[in-house]
Amino acid sequence: MATSLRFPDGFLWGAATSAHQVEGGQDNDWTEWEKLGRVKNGERSGAACDHWHRYISDFELAKSLGHTSHRFSLEWSRIEPLPGQWNEPALEHYREVVRAIRAKGIEPFVTLWHFTNPRWFAERGGWAANDAYQLFSKYVATAIQALPEVKFWLTVNEPNVYALLSYGLGYWPPEAKSWVRARRALTNLIRAHHSAAETVRRLAPGAMVGFAQNLVDFEPRHSGILLDRWATRVSDYQFNRRWLERTAASVDFIGVNHYHHQRIRFGGLRQLIVNEPQGQPQTDSGWQIFPESMYRVLKIAAEYGKPIYITENGLADASDKLRISFIRDYLVQVHRALAEGIEIRGYFYWSLLDNFEWREGRSQKFGLVEVDFTTQRRRLRPSAKWFTDLCRKNSLVLPTHQKAPGVSPRDEWFASGLSVRGSALRRPERADTPSVSSGSASPDA
Repeated sequence: MATSLRFPDGFLWGAATSAHQVEGGQDNDWTEWEKLGRVKNGERSGAACDHWHRYISDFELAKSLGHTSHRFSLEWSRIEPLPGQWNEPALEHYREVVRAIRAKGIEPFVTLWHFTNPRWFAERGGWAANDAYQLFSKYVATAIQALPEVKFWLTVNEPNVYALLSYGLGYWPPEAKSWVRARRALTNLIRAHHSAAETVRRLAPGAMVGFAQNLVDFEPRHSGILLDRWATRVSDYQFNRRWLERTAASVDFIGVNHYHHQRIRFGGLRQLIVNEPQGQPQTDSGWQIFPESMYRVLKIAAEYGKPIYITENGLADASDKLRISFIRDYLVQVHRALAEGIEIRGYFYWSLLDNFEWREGRSQKFGLVEVDFTTQRRRLRPSAKWFTDLCRKNSLVLPTHQKAPGVSPRDEWFASGLSVRGSALRRPERADTPSVSSGSASPDA
């Protein structure tokens, strides 16, 4: 007999997008960087999904799929194309976007910053500049005042990923390859978050404010090797907890973005070797599918005492052969966390639409909805129809052969002291201190 897992009444179901990846017609630091040919196959974002013009029909699709919430971002470069110059038509467009989505009975979750920056901001040093967070604060105040109907704000998206890829590894613009600048960027993003959260509370006192943080499930490559365990704890602290410890006290909710499980092997004082688990199914991105990792990262987020929304979770799967089982198996782990008393209030699949996946261009198909980028035609994938039934019933039906999870051997490792809160790895700073602790921001810190 099939098992049915019921989710709490009022649990929000939806999907997520970001402005640069779906709107089209951008003019920001990423579009400038795309001209250098850095994106796969030399692609440029161009019209992307043309969501700027098609948002009403896209929201009609979301409504037809049973979604009760939708996460999207504002494009800072549209709103403030030059320092201190505000684009009223862009602000009015976003007002119309909010009205349109609310008219469909869908709750908007609005992200203020999702990786892209105005060109003038980048030219002044971007997030490594000393006044970065102050410049961001002016934009935030303008956006908040322009959109009083928004009840859920996210200040920033995945600041840890951005600092790592843009400033540490140099894989994204501005290709800095400087751990000093990576730390400075993360410091400024912490300050920007605190300033934005204060602005939301001042200008929209009835709204809720949070952030979307990418959390990775780390485990030692060999649990019996002390140095592998130590390296895993350092990785967890640097990537996951450093941000959480400095920002969680300032928010009403924590947004969890989750995609990765990684195994860590110590390779010397200046090197950690990262391996994803072998023998697991892979997405088109080459990422391992490891559903139990969702439970792990929810346990981490729950330590900070705030309600949780899963603001991103998804996979690239052009054939749509894995998406249903992926969503189902990860949601089983979400339900497992709920059953243990963790307060989780919603789930946003990434993404509603196939989109421009940053340096991977159009090659990665994350969407519930397939997009033909030549004609902009939308087509529902079978997984979208399956997800619709889940959203409407607020209940997950498991195949007859699948059971709700119990305790696994890895639970014993996780419970054995992975957390470094309060350990020697943590500096005794207040949670609201807008700074980054000592040590490198690099993976070998």
